[in-house]
Amino acid sequence: MPFPPTLTAFTNAAPCPRVEVRFNTLAATTATVTVFRIVEGREFRVRSAVNAAAAGTFTRLDFECPFGVPATYRAEMFTAAGVSLGFTDSVSVTLNVVDAWMHNPLNPAAALLVDLDYNSARSIARPTPGDILYPEGRSVGVVITKQRRGIVGVDLMVTTDTAAEAAAVDDMLGGYDTRVVPVLCLRTPPFIRLPRTFFAVILEPVQRPINIHAGGQLTEWDLPATEVSPPAPSLIIPLLTRDDISAFFATRTAVNVAHLTRDAVSRRYDLAGTT
Repeated sequence: MPFPPTLTAFTNAAPCPRVEVRFNTLAATTATVTVFRIVEGREFRVRSAVNAAAAGTFTRLDFECPFGVPATYRAEMFTAAGVSLGFTDSVSVTLNVVDAWMHNPLNPAAALLVDLDYNSARSIARPTPGDILYPEGRSVGVVITKQRRGIVGVDLMVTTDTAAEAAAVDDMLGGYDTRVVPVLCLRTPPFIRLPRTFFAVILEPVQRPINIHAGGQLTEWDLPATEVSPPAPSLIIPLLTRDDISAFFATRTAVNVAHLTRDAVSRRYDLAGTT
């Protein structure tokens, strides 16, 4: 089926490397879409693009696209009654980034470029739960197993250079008066043997201020991580809000003069964080 997406890769820190997934046209009766990303044989639903309303066109920013490997996007289109209209054509893009970025999936605006120590992920375990049984009369065992698990207990060591960066890491995991799901999205270059988009729960972060006593701001972090499913992909803190638009334009008329369509307004990413 036609209607392929137009993919635009952004490698800057606004707020982090990302891909804009834009469908300039959709099937005539499309009311909602779900967008998929396929990387190295694994398929993910794109965050905030799950059963999302669509009217002729559709655009989303994907902040979880991995680095250095092809990512293929397509969408399934649905009528207002929820009947599938089939999939669009697929298009691939590569986000060429050689750094490591980390963020809470629900708040990409607070993403952070981090220094991932070379000792990180030096040992990676993916156990298969099971039991070995020895039936009567058999000299070798019979194994009964479950599905192999994701990565467990991998050591991630991160360094932050400033007090603001250290506070940003802390905020990703929650604070005294704020409660968040302590699941982080870590994206690393392909030479690091982790899933390209690695979702990990960090339950016991440890920070070590290295030179605070000497007036410095260098902090090392030990982040023992276990791979988990990400928060529901329909959830996200929006990067661009209606309040951002209202804060920049004095009236609705001014908004309409500056933009030909509602879709154009939704792509004013430069105004994100105005409020």
